[in-house]
Amino acid sequence: MELRDLDKQLSKLNTLRGINTGELYTIRGKFKTLARDYGMPFMAWYWCVWMSTAALTYGAIEAGGIDAMALIAKSDTYTGFDLVNKVDPTMGTIGITLVFNEMLEPLRLPIVVVTTKPVVDTIFPKNY
Repeated sequence: MELRDLDKQLSKLNTLRGINTGELYTIRGKFKTLARDYGMPFMAWYWCVWMSTAALTYGAIEAGGIDAMALIAKSDTYTGFDLVNKVDPTMGTIGITLVFNEMLEPLRLPIVVVTTKPVVDTIFPKNY
């Protein structure tokens, strides 16, 4: 029996198991399936998308003239902390970028899940 036949049978069994357990009907189950089937290429694609949105968010903050220290001072009034006097302005901008980037996660994850198969199959074609 050839390796590709075993791969096809294993893939079919995993799909049937996902259908029977209901995993393939949830976003979490689809995400786990992608991570299992695509592994490192999936994670590489996810981090490429994450880094690109982080760079675009930082560029938008810098180009838009958003004052990160003013945002931190505003949050200090709500929390009672004194972060504005303890944070460097450059690090404040990076921190605000990370916060905004994480707020984009509900939009980013479905895009990554939908585009993983075509991107990974294009970059890493199966050789059998």
